[in-house]
Amino acid sequence: MNIIDGDKIECSRCEDIILLDDANVLGKRHNRTYAKPLCDDCLKKVGVPRGYELERDVSYLKSE
Repeated sequence: MNIIDGDKIECSRCEDIILLDDANVLGKRHNRTYAKPLCDDCLKKVGVPRGYELERDVSYLKSE
C-alpha cells in the first residue's frame, strides 16, 4: 500500500484516491503482508470473501 500525501490511498479496484479515514482494507487471515485498500463503493461490490478480514479503521497509517 502506498500512502499519498500522508493521508490518502488509492483504491485497489477503481483507482480512486480516498482519505485513510474513509478507506477499508481487505487482508488475508494467514498472510499479514497482503492488504488491498478499497473505497466504500468497491467494498459493497466485492464484500469480504472467505479467508479475508476487513479492517475499517486504518487512520493509524497517517503520517504528518
